[in-house]
Amino acid sequence: MELRPDPAIDDALARALAAGEAVAEAVAESGSPAGRRLLVWSAGQSFGDLGWPRLNQRVALFAEQLLSGSATSGRKTFAMPGGEVEVGIRIHRPAPAS
Repeated sequence: MELRPDPAIDDALARALAAGEAVAEAVAESGSPAGRRLLVWSAGQSFGDLGWPRLNQRVALFAEQLLSGSATSGRKTFAMPGGEVEVGIRIHRPAPAS
């Protein structure tokens, strides 16, 4: 699976980390949206698109749960029209202040 290039997502992720914010990066790993990305913050805001609004919502809820704990990653399969989509989530946390 190859990530779809998206400089806007890369920039938003970099800005969030620079601002000291933790953010979840969700990547569709199968199905028609494979390679699409979605960023999710703990307060529920998101940026990006996995290709189906309801999938974005469901992934955001799952990502918020991961962000609230100490997880560094997660994976879940979601049903959507046309089949299932496996989504991998990586939690990015800002580097501790030195």
